[in-house]
Parts: sequence; C-alpha cells; structure tokens
Amino acid sequence: MTVAVCTRDRTEDLGRCLESLQALRYPHLDVLVVDNAPSSHATRLLVEGLGTKVRYTREPTPGLDWARNRAIAEATGDIIAFTDDDVVVDSGWIGAIVAAFEHDPSVAAVTGLVLPAELDTEAQVLFERYRSFGRGFAPRRVAPANGGPIALRYGAAGDYGTGANMAFRRSVFSRIGPFDPALDVGTPSRGGGDLEMFFRVLKEGHALVYEPRAIVRHRHRRTREDLRRQIADHGIGFSAYVVRSMLAYPDERLAFARLACWWYAKTAFRILVPKAAPAGPLRALGLAELQGCVVGLGRYHAARRAAARLAVGSQQSEACA
Repeated sequence: MTVAVCTRDRTEDLGRCLESLQALRYPHLDVLVVDNAPSSHATRLLVEGLGTKVRYTREPTPGLDWARNRAIAEATGDIIAFTDDDVVVDSGWIGAIVAAFEHDPSVAAVTGLVLPAELDTEAQVLFERYRSFGRGFAPRRVAPANGGPIALRYGAAGDYGTGANMAFRRSVFSRIGPFDPALDVGTPSRGGGDLEMFFRVLKEGHALVYEPRAIVRHRHRRTREDLRRQIADHGIGFSAYVVRSMLAYPDERLAFARLACWWYAKTAFRILVPKAAPAGPLRALGLAELQGCVVGLGRYHAARRAAARLAVGSQQSEACA
C-alpha cells in the first residue's frame, strides 16, 4: 500500500496529516509526499525531519493531477491511496480500504467517508449544509452493465466520493491511463480530476466501491470568502469535467448534456429554494457555483492547451538535466 499526499506550501496542515498517517498500524505501508511546484524548501525539510518513515518527491509542474501522476510513477504499493494535506485519517482507514479490494477482485477503485475535522466557524457549518463531502454510512458497489451510455446515471461521479479519500489498484492506470493534467487545482479547470477518474473507471468496465468505514476528517475552509471561492471552483471543475468527458467519449455526449442541464437546474433551484437555513448565505453559495458552472464550460480547452505547453517544457527540462 502506498499512501500519496499531494501538497503545495501548506506545511502546517501537512504536519497534522503525516502525524495521523504515522500512527497507522499496517505492514509495508509506503507514505509518499509529492511536493507540487513548491515556493520554498519547507515541505522537504518537514519530511526529512521524519527520517525514513515518509518518502519525499518533487513534481515541478504545477497542478494537482500532475502531482497525482507523479505519485503513480513513484508508488511501490499494489494499491495507491490518495488523501489531501488538510486531512487527518482514522486509525482504521487503511484496513477498510484493503478489505474492500480483497473482498472483490473486480474492484478497481475505493472511496471512503469524509467527515469534518472541525465545525468551529460559520463557513465550516455552511459547507456541511450546502454540499458536504459525506456520502452516507451505507457501503455501495457501482459497476455499470457493459454497453450504451452511462453518464446520465453515473456521470455525477462526485456522488461516489472525493479526491480527499480515494484509492486505486495501481495496475488500473496502465489500462485506462493516468489522471488528466488539464483538470483540477492549479489549472484553469480548478477541479474535476477526481470526478473524471471515477467516471473513467466505470466507463472502462471496472467496479468502484464506496466504503464508509474508510474514514478521514477534512479541515474545511474557515472563512466565508474562502468557502465561496471553493464552491465557485467546484462549479468550474464540474463543467470542465463534463466537457473533457464529452470529448473523450463521443457516445456519451447527449447523456452528459442532459446531465449538465439537470445539474445546472438543481443548482439554480438551490438558489431559489435553499434546503436549509440561513437562506441568504446558502443562496450566495449557489450563485457562486452556478456562475462557476458557466465559466467552466470554456475552461477545459484552455487548460488542455496549458497542459500541453507545460508537458513540452517539462520534457525539455528533463532533457537538459
């Protein structure tokens, strides 16, 4: 098992995350920190201070999916579990993930329950009321039948988990490809890399399991403005993911178009009829997400061009080295 933590310039959060990972009792656990385009040596120094318990690698190209792909290349485990630097993992997290894979050899991906690490500020409570990373307490196995478009039923891939708590058989990436570097944090797409990979796993004929016993606790944004930006980025990332998937799977275009229309209508409904109090702040979050959805329709093409330029630059740098 390799646990990959992709991070950038957040050593305080990362320190808490690594402390929880070091407390895990699991044989042959490979903990890997991927430092993504850092602005200082702080993360490297933090990891070096832990001795041989944690490995460090640097991914100079900015973008979360670039860092995830670096983790895949550097991993030594048969299973790669990804979590975020602002997460604290439960003591039973790894055991639950491994059990889900061992129980069913057809499973290529496992996601788990994400609970709030704290609810100290209004913004953190608002996030739980508006969106929440929690996906319930019932395990689920998702495996679409072969043949025909699946996006209308399975395209809302965020229903099955989130990037803060996901794991894959390492071998699946050799069959379906790595993460798309034109998606997620650090790119014009702002998100969507985890959603796209969940959908790709299903579209390519593999099973995904949601296992709520695999628990992590996420430290939500603490201010209203940070939360508003996060929700807007979710909208941008969702639309970028939809555009990317329509390009990758022409047979899914109509299904994704219908899914997007439903999603945008649902978001608009949240603005008109908030599902909880306080109504004003929840409406503001819904508006931010809807605006992000519209902006995101044009972001994937720009992100793909940027990723292509970065790939050329990275190859030239490696050649010079």
